[in-house]
Amino acid sequence: MLNGGIGNNNNKNEDGGGGPLAARMRITDPMLQAEWAKKRLIWVPHETEGFVKASIISEDADTYTVEFVENGHQLRLSKDDCQKMNPPKFDKVEDMADLTCLNEPSVFDNLKQRYYSELIYTYSGLFCVVMNPYKKLPIYSEAVIESYKGKKRNERPPHVFAIADCAYRSMLQDHEDQSILCTGESGAGKTENTKKVIQYLAHVAGATRLGHHNKLVNTSTSNGLLCSSPARSHSSVDQINLVGELEQQLLQANPILEAFGNSKTVKNDNSSRFGKFIRINFDLAGYISGANIEFYLLEKSRTCRQANDERSFHVFYQFLRGTSAEEKASFLLEDVSKYKFLQNGYITLPNVDDAAEFHNTIRSMKIMGFHDDEINSVLRVVSAVLLLGNIEFKQEKNSDQATLPDDTVAQKICHLLGLPVADFTKAFLRPRIKVGREHVQKAQNKEQAEFGVEAIGKACYERMFKWLVSRINKSLDRTRRTGTSFIGILDIAGFEIFKLNSFEQLCINYTNEKLQQLFNNTMFVLEQEEYQREGIDWQFIDFGLDLQPTIELIEKPTGILALLDEQCIFPKATDKSFVEKLFTYHEKHEKFVVPEMRSKSDFAVMHYAGRVDYYSDKWLMKNMDPLNENVVQLMQNSTDQFLAGIWKDGKERFFFDI
Repeated sequence: MLNGGIGNNNNKNEDGGGGPLAARMRITDPMLQAEWAKKRLIWVPHETEGFVKASIISEDADTYTVEFVENGHQLRLSKDDCQKMNPPKFDKVEDMADLTCLNEPSVFDNLKQRYYSELIYTYSGLFCVVMNPYKKLPIYSEAVIESYKGKKRNERPPHVFAIADCAYRSMLQDHEDQSILCTGESGAGKTENTKKVIQYLAHVAGATRLGHHNKLVNTSTSNGLLCSSPARSHSSVDQINLVGELEQQLLQANPILEAFGNSKTVKNDNSSRFGKFIRINFDLAGYISGANIEFYLLEKSRTCRQANDERSFHVFYQFLRGTSAEEKASFLLEDVSKYKFLQNGYITLPNVDDAAEFHNTIRSMKIMGFHDDEINSVLRVVSAVLLLGNIEFKQEKNSDQATLPDDTVAQKICHLLGLPVADFTKAFLRPRIKVGREHVQKAQNKEQAEFGVEAIGKACYERMFKWLVSRINKSLDRTRRTGTSFIGILDIAGFEIFKLNSFEQLCINYTNEKLQQLFNNTMFVLEQEEYQREGIDWQFIDFGLDLQPTIELIEKPTGILALLDEQCIFPKATDKSFVEKLFTYHEKHEKFVVPEMRSKSDFAVMHYAGRVDYYSDKWLMKNMDPLNENVVQLMQNSTDQFLAGIWKDGKERFFFDI
């Protein structure tokens, strides 16, 4: 179990353990212990620091007079407000369960001192707490992996590799499936943590199968390669030999998914905008036999619009900056500043070379076994999605009919997607709808046409992403064997509290709320029940049920999501009527908050991580996510086999059916 972000210590010997030994030698000095006892140090509350160190000057029955260590100021305060402090021998302790005084300030101080010493992994009983250093540190080499392989947890300093090794050994010894759960708020580093777990498992459970790593060949991305669509000249076996071993492909899945599913947010320059569960299968001998990835909650709305200081998905910027002049002409690309779908957000990311990242993405796709025509098909969809935002509809005064005076952009889109231009534009401007038993053409105003374009753009991207995951799974599980055991790694978008929180944030935060409840119940409640069965003297503490009121507020039959679904059924319902329904049902709910000023938010929810204010703008449309049936039919009948394939699932919800 991993809490927080990916972290590490930056010791020069790269073993993650040089610092702790030296620290132990210092803190066991008897002189330090005696000095600490003489000062009678305790923790006292502080407005900005939380808690600070102070020395007891005098005391009576209920109060202390203390002197702050930092500035010498004296203060008299209640004993109930103070917390005990651990002696120096517990400074920078590797497992906080070993602390004599296990209280909030002691935990924070231990994490803080370890962080400042670049000892960023810390155990807390069964868990590993990780502090995100926000920089690359050299402690993930093969030598470090080898130093953790097969070792007991207390034999090496805390590390993500120790967690991975524990899961692997438990799977082999107990013949039980294992799962590693990465939790934390947005920007904590959960995805980086996930990658290191995969790196470790690929090394210890893959490299010894053949005794060596196959060399990768033919993975260059020279100019012009992407634009060609050669016939597939290799058999499946030849292709496998070209792209390398399964373990190498497993490591390349993340760069692909990050390019198409991650973006910059205000909290994280590489934020996962989807959740994933990675299942790595192992055979009886403990070697990796395959893998499978499931994804959840792709934030497809980011395709069309982003908040200030944020970006859309990385691949858009990579694609526009990493292609040659020939490739730009083939994919009908323009400068990144020309695309309206990208203009709401942050276009340039400091310290990131989008062009180089694009070549890394293409290289990963080739190692994964993607053929050139598959890569080209994906990139044509990416280009078309960007162009959809540049369609400019017009509307004359006193008219309900939008027009498209210039169809140049539409022609480019249709060229990329294999669609007839006239039918494409007509589908947005005057779609055929069913009225009774007849079909009639319904005029669309400018707002309706633009909504239809955005909806198709988001849907195209989501279907392309779904195909990418399926294609990756095809490569990772080419033997079609599930294996005898598996290790699962859950990496979901972290808890989010922004200035503007919408439907996407509620979905993410609800998921995290449920996950935190599962965590609490599994790790605390069940453990306490075991204590009771064994007759251990233990005061029961409710860790899990305190989250239940918030969860019920969201998911119960009259909860937020149910009321939202109900409002989506009524033709005249609006976002405003939805909020009014929430007030009617939940105004007095302990976890529901009616804002003091409605101009700042529409309602708020008290989550386990704090209060989150939500804005209801476009919630009904986001929840219904309707599509223009006319355009969907065009996509399904496209002359481009790739596009037609990703649209033929028959699960669309059409705008004119609502």
